[in-house]
Amino acid sequence: MSEQTRERGPEPAAGDGRRVVVVGAGMAGVQTAVALREQGYTGALTLIGAEPHQPYDRPPLSKAVLLGTAEGSAFDVDFEALGISLRLGCEALGVRPGAHLLDTSEGPVPYDALVLATGAEPVRLPGTDGVPGVHLLRTLDDAERLRPVLARRHGIVVVGAGWIGAEFATAAREAGCA
Repeated sequence: MSEQTRERGPEPAAGDGRRVVVVGAGMAGVQTAVALREQGYTGALTLIGAEPHQPYDRPPLSKAVLLGTAEGSAFDVDFEALGISLRLGCEALGVRPGAHLLDTSEGPVPYDALVLATGAEPVRLPGTDGVPGVHLLRTLDDAERLRPVLARRHGIVVVGAGWIGAEFATAAREAGCA
């Protein structure tokens, strides 16, 4: 499947008639959906991701994807075989718990059980929105936009000394950036 394709897998047999919706197609969301199937859950299971890409692992973004040694890091999971319906490019907008509805960019999604595994948003420095040369690294698209930045071999300042910042600094040095 193309990474840019939205996918709605087949809805599995109702099993016990319950519907589990997992919001977030990163590591936590994928592992939750897979574990539900492995532990015998047979009801409808939907995994919703805001990005249009096949669910992927984020750690390779800060090195292998940036340096061009990997094109992506999609999880090796056969969602269709597991009866997990993927709704990619679908943003969760809100929850109506009393009605058991998840509001999304594609309309409401009913659920019996809802798992929120949306991860975190990067901290944006005040005053940097729209400033040329200021970049964030969280998604596959971010990593692809940063490849040409590293290719220019300019001086780079990394703000954030956590795992992603350290990995990005290492990748920048490997690419020849100061």
